[in-house]
Amino acid sequence: MPDAYDNPVPALDYGPDAPRRAVAGLMLPRGGDTELSPGRSAVTGVWWLLTAEPIGARERVVFDGRTFTVEGEPARFEPRPGFLHYETVLTHTEG
Repeated sequence: MPDAYDNPVPALDYGPDAPRRAVAGLMLPRGGDTELSPGRSAVTGVWWLLTAEPIGARERVVFDGRTFTVEGEPARFEPRPGFLHYETVLTHTEG
């Protein structure tokens, strides 16, 4: 099914039968936000993931029993030659 601009929209599957891969990384909390609505309060946590291999913008990250959404395109960071990592901003919403 195309989007509003007639571009193809990929069918994404994050269910239990979707392919998984293990990626070593460092998860760091970056803050959060609370949205209040009638009878409900949603809490959105923002995290930072540092990895040696890239995470795709449409992938999901499962860590400590929570499923995180990738926000934007992960950044490639090379502060000095021979040292490379990827920085990915993740969000998790509850409530």
